[in-house]
Amino acid sequence: MLDPDVKDWISIGKDLAVATAAVVTMILGIYGVRTWKRDLVGKEVYSAARALVKESHLVSKGARKLRYPIRDHERKEFSEDEIKNLTGGEKWRISEISAYEMRKVEFSRRLDQYDQAKLDLRVLTGSRVYEGFLPFDRNLTECICRVNSYIDLLQDNSAGLYEESPEILAVQSLLYPSDNLDDEISQNLADSRESGELALLRYLHRSSIYG
Repeated sequence: MLDPDVKDWISIGKDLAVATAAVVTMILGIYGVRTWKRDLVGKEVYSAARALVKESHLVSKGARKLRYPIRDHERKEFSEDEIKNLTGGEKWRISEISAYEMRKVEFSRRLDQYDQAKLDLRVLTGSRVYEGFLPFDRNLTECICRVNSYIDLLQDNSAGLYEESPEILAVQSLLYPSDNLDDEISQNLADSRESGELALLRYLHRSSIYG
């Protein structure tokens, strides 16, 4: 027969062991939840950063397309009455305006998706993500401003402008990208977009934009 005091100590020991096991289990559980949350957030940040890189490429291509000369298939089709009552120069100007306005609508949708991607990453990482893309955003705005300047000139009915007017050609030279995309605004777009991606490398688990 065990001494009653020994039995009490054994009972106390068992209770302590159970309590200790419960505390250890709780600590491990808390640690596990925190680790799971950290891993989950890391995956979300990676996905959001990856999406922003993709959208920055797409909106950059959209900005380039926005600035291209109007193609024949984009031109407005005129009714018989319009053909009779409008001069060739008037039809050309109306067609240019209509086509660029349509491009602006299309580009606006692409810009919205890019802005949403920035917001999604900001929710996870804070506002610093905007800082890396500010120069790129300014260059995107510059593209829109150049299109608007061209449209404003085309809408100036008092100027008597036509397709080969010096004023038209001067604004087009500022608007159109070069064939090799080595004009200033195209280069600024590419460089600033790349700088924005560089700011995201730590979220992408890369040390270089080249892989």
